[in-house]
Amino acid sequence: MRRLLCALLLASMLLLSGCLDVSDGQDTQKFNGRDYDPPITAPDFTLTNQHNTTTTLSDHSGKVVVVAFTYTHCPDVCLAVEANLYSVMGELGSEYGSDVEIISITVDPVRDTPEHLANWTSEHGYTWPHVTSDNHTLLVELWNDWGVAVNNEHINGNHSENEGHDNDEHENDTYEVGHSTTITFLVDRNGMKRVSWSGFDWSVDGLLTDIHTLMDED
Repeated sequence: MRRLLCALLLASMLLLSGCLDVSDGQDTQKFNGRDYDPPITAPDFTLTNQHNTTTTLSDHSGKVVVVAFTYTHCPDVCLAVEANLYSVMGELGSEYGSDVEIISITVDPVRDTPEHLANWTSEHGYTWPHVTSDNHTLLVELWNDWGVAVNNEHINGNHSENEGHDNDEHENDTYEVGHSTTITFLVDRNGMKRVSWSGFDWSVDGLLTDIHTLMDED
């Protein structure tokens, strides 16, 4: 009887140990943001930046790329995201440019012309690419490809395509752009979408940790 009890006790301990191991594995979280498991290919793009030259995602292959969807006339969330990105760039120091890039893609191309973006980024000290396009259809397709929901009424209802992109004709237009709150993504060195962050309520330190996790991958 004693041998049977010992055997049952040993079996129970082994089963319990196995359960604990599985639980620990399930609780392990690699990133602070929402991770893509499995990773998915980040849609490429070629857009015009504030210097009126092109910015292409695939040109940064081999680097970790932070891709944010914002707009300059945003009253709240986007401005906080931009300020956070500025802090991230500063904290990266020499790693920015050599190992990491940041790209902000507008969801308001009517007002965010290259000229306006040049003035706005200069005023704020934001030196990373802020990109747009006078081809609104291309941008709408890009938003959809990235899974960013944008209310297109400001494009389709108020303005005609390719109008007013050589100046700030629409600078004083008043409207807000409705868009999804998941607007910041991390793309790994292989061009795969790996992590997303929602809204502006994210930690600069947390994002930096996720960036370094991707940088340290083989």
